[in-house]
Amino acid sequence: MFAANLAVNYLINLTVIDDVMWIWYYDRQGIIQSSGINFIQDLPRFMVLLYALQRFDPHDWGRNKDFLPVEVEGKRCHEFKIKDDKIGEVDLLLHTDHDDRVTRYGLQGRATNIIPVTSEALTKKYGNFQDGMVAKIFWGEASRTSEPEILKRVEEIAEAHDTVKGHIPELFWHHTFTNLTSTIREALGIPEPTTGSRVLYILVFRKLHPITKLHGKELFDVWYQCILCHVTLWKEGVFHRDVSPGNLMWYWKDGKRMGVLNDYDLSSLIDDRGPQGNECTGTIPFMALDLLTAEAQRGEVKHLYRHDLESFMWVFIWICFHYREGVIIPAALRPFDDWARLDAVTCGKKKFYFLFRVLDYHSHLEPSVWRFLVQCVAVLKRDIDRRSNLRLEKLLSMMPGEAEPSNDEELEDIDGFLLKFTNTQSWVELSKLSHPSQ
Repeated sequence: MFAANLAVNYLINLTVIDDVMWIWYYDRQGIIQSSGINFIQDLPRFMVLLYALQRFDPHDWGRNKDFLPVEVEGKRCHEFKIKDDKIGEVDLLLHTDHDDRVTRYGLQGRATNIIPVTSEALTKKYGNFQDGMVAKIFWGEASRTSEPEILKRVEEIAEAHDTVKGHIPELFWHHTFTNLTSTIREALGIPEPTTGSRVLYILVFRKLHPITKLHGKELFDVWYQCILCHVTLWKEGVFHRDVSPGNLMWYWKDGKRMGVLNDYDLSSLIDDRGPQGNECTGTIPFMALDLLTAEAQRGEVKHLYRHDLESFMWVFIWICFHYREGVIIPAALRPFDDWARLDAVTCGKKKFYFLFRVLDYHSHLEPSVWRFLVQCVAVLKRDIDRRSNLRLEKLLSMMPGEAEPSNDEELEDIDGFLLKFTNTQSWVELSKLSHPSQ
């Protein structure tokens, strides 16, 4: 139900065991369960409940009344209209049956939907784009700095840095709804009602191409552009913290592919209040090994730049083994599908095994890309060994009762870790192949 209907606010379910019934209320913050009603011993109260539920309209059952279902050329769509202080009336036609729609399933969390969209008002303001526009609809955490606010800061950085300019998503319009998931919890007197509270956002962007459509030197070129954008933003105080294939995109500009670091709804700013650096964010198959531990999952490991750069490496590895010339290969030939189904700690163990046995994996890659991949794995492995040995030496030299030193990093650590990869022979060779005139 959550995935089948657009921007559903909540679901109500009735669970019956023997002669007792419970009401279960689901929204993107979590689940609320009522006390049980014995419909035999407490028949009057049960009948009142049935009469109330009988009078529910779709909105009472949790359907979002702001998105109206319509049919356009035999296809299911949703229409959304709202007054905007700057533009006037904004009209969005969301093509919910489109093959390019991307839906995230699950009962809890952001529930991100990416849907092709058309709009007369936005087209009039920004003009037509060859690839069109998309709407991103998701339930963001209310306590976080919102994605539009982060993108505003990112755009300011782009004005001063060419590695960022043209490499960030182009946000046309956005709207924040007022239906906080914490409202019902506050009304019911649930303890800590605002913890994990979520709010619905809709953002409209220029449509981009997925990086998974690329291969060889074109893949490397766009991927490296995203790395350069990412490291500049990190130094300027914007921490992305969710590097994955779905967040690395590209578009054409003057005959050149422009890599785009996309999706900032899990990002944070350096001046955000609260200890957000220790929040464990990311997409499990692509997270750094340091973050796939029980300690990290409890929020005891600080998220550093090298963790995101390691995620870039796992993204490249994943794409190389899951796609052939931009087309996904059959499931039987994809060695890492289970990474996406495992819990964080188990996935970390699988990835650690891969680092030591990379040469055992069959590869269909061209030689230059395969050498590059293996050399990146070697750099990762050496760095893990170095840090592990360093930590052991520090622990052995500590006095009894002395606290273990923090894992904070300095600016030179950021540049130094990136240089470990960019100085490799295979990286230099691929860079020359991607830009033969340089």
